[in-house]
Amino acid sequence: MLVTLVFASSIVYLLEREAQPDAFASIPHAMWWGLATLTTVGYGDVTPVTGFGKLFGALIMVLGIAMFALPTGILATGFANEFRKREFVVTWRLVASVPLFAGLDALRIAEVAGLLHAKLVPPRYTVVRRGEAADAMYFIISGEVDVDLAPAPVRLGAGEFFGKIALLKESHRTATVIAVTECQLLTLEAAEFRRLLAANPELGDALENTMRERLTHIEGGDAVL
Repeated sequence: MLVTLVFASSIVYLLEREAQPDAFASIPHAMWWGLATLTTVGYGDVTPVTGFGKLFGALIMVLGIAMFALPTGILATGFANEFRKREFVVTWRLVASVPLFAGLDALRIAEVAGLLHAKLVPPRYTVVRRGEAADAMYFIISGEVDVDLAPAPVRLGAGEFFGKIALLKESHRTATVIAVTECQLLTLEAAEFRRLLAANPELGDALENTMRERLTHIEGGDAVL
């Protein structure tokens, strides 16, 4: 800023000193105009009157805006990076708290965390609805949900998940899931779900065992939630 101020004041002094000997009597005198112009304050008490002086003044105005925009962009990018880091750490901790992923090492958990998206839903919120296409599965981090299944609704809590069978069968959902309390969920999209199972076969086995145990408690055993 100081170098630009000296440069702008020196040039405008050379351009305006003959037309305005009082306002631009010296480079230090011209610095008042340079500072007001670079900071976009523009008091207007000292302004160029020659053609070249006005042209140079317009250039300095644009330069002044750019000088403030550059550090602003750097700061904004820095804040955005920090928010992304914080979001990743939070998601990593949420993934690590899911029993299904408890056996994975830190690197695998980080890979899974990159695939999942955190979602906070209020009480009585319909997470999935019967008849919808299965496009994701959900992991419950906190809270409880009711699964509308016959003969009676099934309640799921923290550490449990739903939506896998419909993804595997590529079918529509046959049950509605409603949040009983405020729930913190992690969602896994269908494409990422298949990629995750392909990269981690042990997760597929764990999912199959968990869902098989769950289906034995549901009449008919053919729910495709």
